[in-house]
Amino acid sequence: MSILTIPGVDVIRITEDNLNTYTLTTQKIHLIRLDFESPDVPKMETVIRLFKKTNRFIIDTSNIKFYNYYFKQTNLKYYVINTTKYYAGIVSFFKRNNKILLDIPTLNPIEKSFVLNSLYDILSNTEVVIIDRVDYDKCIDIFDPWRGNVIIRDTKYEI
Repeated sequence: MSILTIPGVDVIRITEDNLNTYTLTTQKIHLIRLDFESPDVPKMETVIRLFKKTNRFIIDTSNIKFYNYYFKQTNLKYYVINTTKYYAGIVSFFKRNNKILLDIPTLNPIEKSFVLNSLYDILSNTEVVIIDRVDYDKCIDIFDPWRGNVIIRDTKYEI
């Protein structure tokens, strides 16, 4: 059965602007989106220190070399998210990355249709997806047996 992940509770976004607003927590955040313009080791050490129980992160392709370097030295897991900011197409995104978080609402209409019509196969190569509630409800029979994470898109809280 898939795990429903709630934006703002189970998954949060950390940037340079909001990093200092967090305090040490014993709560486990399921996923943390790292959205630093300029990631570096001190920022990452701060995140790891503040969220000791969290071991799964979301990154985009803009600073993938740094994150590959950093996460290779840890036991932490990360997922690469497709974004419109660095859009290269869904096929090339899947070819270049092996730890995928597929953000379905950011896809263009043709790719979104393709993904939703091929969802069973797509999910076999994906561990986490972001999807709109309407699309999730239409595909719930496919998501029910899937063992991955589903983040229902919340327009009040961007991932």
